[in-house]
Amino acid sequence: MATGYVFISPNAGVAPSDSPALWKRADDTNQDKAVIEYADGVTENFDFLLSLPGDWASGGTLRFSWRGNSATTNSVRWSFQNLERADIEASDAAFANTDAANFANGAATANIVNIDAQALTTTGWAANSLLYLRVQRVGANAGDTFAAAAQLLSMMLEYTTS
Repeated sequence: MATGYVFISPNAGVAPSDSPALWKRADDTNQDKAVIEYADGVTENFDFLLSLPGDWASGGTLRFSWRGNSATTNSVRWSFQNLERADIEASDAAFANTDAANFANGAATANIVNIDAQALTTTGWAANSLLYLRVQRVGANAGDTFAAAAQLLSMMLEYTTS
């Protein structure tokens, strides 16, 4: 067994109809990039659909990078919901698994890149199936003390291969 990876770009997602986060182009000085921007003080969502590879055997750690536009080390409350769908299963079902944690801005500097990881609950996952992934900022949660917008830059799903 080895480790497999699936890269998930902000361009691969869609803003849901309920409390959507904002996909935007960040025009930085040296590079432009696609980001998902989550406002402070509210819960906002962004959805992704990906295929679990045929060599998926177990595990799921979501490695993600984000930044905030405030010079503080306070925390953002991120939540990750997922739902696996196999052949001949209803595609429109409620999310089955939720994992959430607070992640601190790494330095008292605005727009610094933070790279964090969250182990995902993988109940129901199977190789060669679809995975719906919802990424939320739970801005009204007491653990979210970051009083500014947070931007999701990229994600990578890490898993154990068969």
